[in-house]
Amino acid sequence: MTIRRRALPVLLEREFRKMADTEGATVEIECVSAPDPEGRFSGEWLFYVVSATGERFLLVTALARERIITTGIGLLGLGVGKFNLDHLDIPVVAGDVRGGMRSRPGGGDPVE
Repeated sequence: MTIRRRALPVLLEREFRKMADTEGATVEIECVSAPDPEGRFSGEWLFYVVSATGERFLLVTALARERIITTGIGLLGLGVGKFNLDHLDIPVVAGDVRGGMRSRPGGGDPVE
C-alpha cells in the first residue's frame, strides 16, 4: 500500500539533483513498505532532499507522481548512479527514514 505525501513540496529529478548538490543539503530515504523476501525483496522507498535551511522536498516523476523505487537495484541506481551519494543508508522497516547522505561532486551521471 502506497502512502501519499502530496502535501510536501516536490521536485523533478533534474531539480532534485541540483538541490542535492548544494552546500549543506542532505538526502533521505523513506521505507514505505518493507522488503518482502518472498517477492525478491521488493519493497517501496521514496527519496527526499533536505535543503540547508531544513526544507524537505519529495522526488516526483514528470507527471508529478511520487517516484517510488521498488527494488534494491533501483535504490543503488538512483543513489549512486544519479545522485552520486557518499553512502547509501537503506531503511528496511516501513515508516523508517534514513538521512545524512550527501551528494558528491562529479560522478558518472552529472547534473545537466
